[in-house]
Amino acid sequence: MEPLLVAVVAILVVAIILSLANFRFLTYPCFPHSNPLRSAKPLVLDGNVFFISDLHLRADQPFNYSADLRKVLVQRQVAHLVVVGDLFDSPEDAERLLDGEKGRVLKILGAGDLRVTSYFIHGSPPHDPSSSDDLTSAGFVALGECVILSCGPFRIVCYHGHDLSRKGMFGHGWDRFISNLSLERAWKRFAGVPKSDWAIFGHLHIPGVDAKNRVANCGGWQAVRILVSPACTGLFLSPNSGAPEVVKVAKL
Repeated sequence: MEPLLVAVVAILVVAIILSLANFRFLTYPCFPHSNPLRSAKPLVLDGNVFFISDLHLRADQPFNYSADLRKVLVQRQVAHLVVVGDLFDSPEDAERLLDGEKGRVLKILGAGDLRVTSYFIHGSPPHDPSSSDDLTSAGFVALGECVILSCGPFRIVCYHGHDLSRKGMFGHGWDRFISNLSLERAWKRFAGVPKSDWAIFGHLHIPGVDAKNRVANCGGWQAVRILVSPACTGLFLSPNSGAPEVVKVAKL
């Protein structure tokens, strides 16, 4: 075999291996046990829902959007706040923020004294804590890694999305510069989510709604190096609406 052909084959093999390692959802058909949809919990909600993700709260930095988020929750008459992962920047930040005053994190979000039920979906292991005990005592309803929500006519799979791209920056760049929400659409297909269901994600920090394919992303709240800017957005869903709506919570 010619050396050039060997080199090309080797490069292709390495590219395939790296792609499968990064875009883990591609392996779901071969390894169905790794599909988080298999262990998704059902949840029925009544009333308006607001989805946010990727706040990356840090113990040594203030969250500057409490008043803005509170205003949206009140004005939109939100009954349920769903955090779709990466609420914290690290498990250490989570430990420090959850330690002490009960309900402190909900106060940071501006929802401490509101009649809003708050839910938590686990995000990436480098960011969110593995245990739900402290989150439960802090006032959140912990839903695990993946949940199937029913809200009026909507059936929604909520998953943070770390299998979209294990290297989040690469996935962000893919959706931003190649095709927005394309990884979300691919995950939905490989995970086996019915076309009639919605799938809502975080992780890639780019907000958007694709009503045709019924996928959406909440967007992120923190800058990451020079590539990722804070979107400060969430997804609003009313049982009477036709699709989730991207809501700009705060302007930078």
